[in-house]
Amino acid sequence: MIDQAAARAIAIEYISGLKWPGIREMALYDGAVMERSFGWVFFYNSKSFIESGDPLQAAIGNSPIIVDRRDGSIHVTGTAGPLERYLEKYEQSRAPDRPGDE
Repeated sequence: MIDQAAARAIAIEYISGLKWPGIREMALYDGAVMERSFGWVFFYNSKSFIESGDPLQAAIGNSPIIVDRRDGSIHVTGTAGPLERYLEKYEQSRAPDRPGDE
């Protein structure tokens, strides 16, 4: 099991490897984390967009990511439908917690 700080570090490492044309660096939205029973949902965009709000600096097609609290695995959601649908689908696809998983 991991805590939110570890999940955040995993999310930062993941987004640092993402490449978008014309975007140098991605960043997490501070304060925009959703906690669920299965882990955390992190939102991100280009650092320049987060700092400036300039839509010309935004990454297009970036979907929130899930970091599973059991093992720190990353799961990409999507942008074609409501986020809640992706979160429900992920929760349903997870194997049930085993006794002793805390």
